[in-house]
This record gives sequence, C-alpha cells and structure tokens, in this order.
Amino acid sequence: MSTINTRNFPVHQLVPPTNSSVMKAKQAARAGTDPLSAVTPPNLTRGEKPDNEKTIEEQFAEARTAAEGLVATSFIKPVLQQVRDSNNAPAPFGPTQAEKQFGSLLDNQLADEIVHASQFSIVDRIVENFTRHLGQPQATGLDINA
Repeated sequence: MSTINTRNFPVHQLVPPTNSSVMKAKQAARAGTDPLSAVTPPNLTRGEKPDNEKTIEEQFAEARTAAEGLVATSFIKPVLQQVRDSNNAPAPFGPTQAEKQFGSLLDNQLADEIVHASQFSIVDRIVENFTRHLGQPQATGLDINA
C-alpha cells in the first residue's frame, strides 16, 4: 500500500472541490439577491416551461416515432434478417464478411424507412393507444368518498 507524499501537493489540491452551484447560491444570498437566480439554468428564465413539459403535438410526434420504431423492430426487421440469412450463394456471388457484419445495420435502417414511408394501420392503432390520455387532465389522487 502506497501513501501520497503531501509535501509535493498544495493543501487546496487535496481538498475535494465543492459544488459550484451551491457556492453561487450562497454568494447570492449573502449579496441580498434571490439565491435561486444564481442557479437557474441559462436557457430557462422564470415563467417559462421547462423542456420536459412538451406540447401535445410534440408528445404525439414522439408517440408516432416510438410506434414506428416498435413496428419496425418487431415485424419488419425479422423478415429482412431472414431474407438476408437465406442467401446461400457461392463465394463470388454470396455475401462478403463486411455484408455479414453490417447487414443488421442496413436491416435496421431499411425497416425504419419502410415503416415510415408506408401507412401501416397497426402504427396508427399503437399511436392511438399511446396518446389516449393526451389533452385530459391528470388525476392528482383518488377520491375514496365518491
């Protein structure tokens, strides 16, 4: 077990650094200003919504993207992989090592493009299930007296 020679290090390098946002808040409190203004993210001013509160259109677009990814991964990609694996051509015409190695990446991209370009009704149904709750007020608790 080795020990650290403290003669070569100044003391301030041995002390762990403190959280800079805490220091800024303390300095703002000492100066008499609002301590929260010192730690507010620069892209968020007071009164604005944070990034995690998205509009209904943004949530709908995310649900559509997720549904398309689900359908591509669950239904289209296995078919493309099976077609790719069934190629038993002889050496000059068969798949090379690179095609075997990167074939799954091509399958992923092709499956995503197929699902995005075609209007599968299963994607619409999944989006409908994902977005059923959008636009409705969220329940804050159960009313057991009702």
